[in-house]
Amino acid sequence: MKKNKLYKGLLGIMAAGIFASCSGDYLQVDPVTDLGTSVIAQDVAGAQVALNGLCRAMYDGYSVGSNQNVGETYINTVFNDSYGPDYFGNLTSQYFSATNFNWGAMNNTNTWYTQVLWMYPYNLINQANLIIESVGDGTAGTQAAKDFVVAQALTIRAHAYIKLLQYYAPRWQDSKNGATYVCVIRETSNTDNVALSTMSQVLDLIYKDLDRAISLYNEAQGETRRFKWAPDKSVALGLYARAALIKNDWATAQKMAHDARQGYRLRNATELFEGFVEPSDDDMWCSTNDPNSTVGYWSWGVHFACNGRYTQTWGLGTGSISMDLYRKLDTNDIRRNWFFTPDKIDEAASYEPSLAEIGLTENDFWSPRYVVPSSMRMNGNALLLAAYYSMYQNDVVNTSADKTDWYMPYLDTSDGIAICPTFFGAQYKFWGKGGYSACSYPYMRSSEMVLAEAEAACMAGDETTARSCLTELNSLRIPGYTCDLSGDALLEEIRVTRRIELWGEGHNWSDFKRWNLPMVRRAWVEGDPTSGNAPAPYAVEIAPSEKDGWRWGLSRTESDYNPEVKPEMFLQ
Repeated sequence: MKKNKLYKGLLGIMAAGIFASCSGDYLQVDPVTDLGTSVIAQDVAGAQVALNGLCRAMYDGYSVGSNQNVGETYINTVFNDSYGPDYFGNLTSQYFSATNFNWGAMNNTNTWYTQVLWMYPYNLINQANLIIESVGDGTAGTQAAKDFVVAQALTIRAHAYIKLLQYYAPRWQDSKNGATYVCVIRETSNTDNVALSTMSQVLDLIYKDLDRAISLYNEAQGETRRFKWAPDKSVALGLYARAALIKNDWATAQKMAHDARQGYRLRNATELFEGFVEPSDDDMWCSTNDPNSTVGYWSWGVHFACNGRYTQTWGLGTGSISMDLYRKLDTNDIRRNWFFTPDKIDEAASYEPSLAEIGLTENDFWSPRYVVPSSMRMNGNALLLAAYYSMYQNDVVNTSADKTDWYMPYLDTSDGIAICPTFFGAQYKFWGKGGYSACSYPYMRSSEMVLAEAEAACMAGDETTARSCLTELNSLRIPGYTCDLSGDALLEEIRVTRRIELWGEGHNWSDFKRWNLPMVRRAWVEGDPTSGNAPAPYAVEIAPSEKDGWRWGLSRTESDYNPEVKPEMFLQ
């Protein structure tokens, strides 16, 4: 009897084990509980337990080589945000070499980088396949309940194939009308050797899965998800919009994004500064924020929330915004208050008179007296900046949220004095609660969908709808916002809005890839307040044509042990 590998995602996989056995091993991961497919097939309750395990695999901890990761959140932050131009990963830049941080690992198929990007989605696919193929006429339970759980599994399978396209496929316009070979299609839980499929074939499967899922959701009257970490019809529609954007299928993307966000409400100005700790009406799909989750000290918030425990203990900071993006924002945009940036000096002085007395200015952020050039860490001996930190975190950001059981960011909690592991541009967008800094990381928001609708409408020539969508969101972020832009200026406004609204949510690298734009990180230059805020070793410009058109190398976890996979086909 086959075993259903459902509970711990990729828990316990080590690199040595991966390269010591057969190609299917990365799809056959030992679960915490041995739940056979016969149990899933027997009763819909067993299928729902299996589905919960599949959802948990998206935010649970697992190991690859010597690296412990946390599913979707880790993939999004390390390989999408940190590799993009708008988010400087303070933790990842210090943990990885500058070469790898500057994409040196992308085409090195021997590294764990390429392994994890391949294994994570295929683990989801295999788990989803077990549910899809097991639930049938002989499964006890109402037809509606069976339809709903199969629809959820189809939704996650489509999501996993979208992730594979983001990393391993070329841009649609470079794909020879979808004829480029990208990955392996698996629609059953067996681990037979299978040849590579084309980008068009993968997109066809995604569309087919989502069409079937939406139909099943419609038929499953009375069935609803209990938690937002599980998918539902709105998530399936949202994934349809994401896939259609990849394919440049503008009409489909516009419709699906519009339909997906119905019944949700965009985050208002207050909710925007509540730290993304609790799900809001804007969140369509998100990870758990249970501080008692067994993810524990490998939770995403521990590492990447601004008040995460490791953020303080290690002094490596979290993500920082690129000043080049920051400078594009309207001066009245409230999202500017997510970040520790030079323009807030005057505001800080109104809270701390000594700042005004000594005359600290924005230009001092380009002085080695206050900034460590090799890391962009703010100089911990600058007591004036310590006062600035204290003002900013206590009085400007997150004033509306209940901070019970929250650590304050960048402070030594024993005496409340800033220890200054803050970095130039450091974020205050994401917070955590409890000892493990739990937070509700967004997989999908209605704010993303309104921007997807705007982009697709603009590309399709429906500028009226594009402006309306843009105004709907930005009027909540920029007091008095109106939009009368058209053409390239309108498209640029949509893109900048998307970059800031979804900052740190796992879209940056793949968006720039879709847009066929270069990835540029500009270096911090002493005495030059027009320069960037990346440490010199991490300043890089990568053209859209480089790195095989931004395609990750085909993982050897597949090509070494699946004789049907021909690496030369992948590179054609």
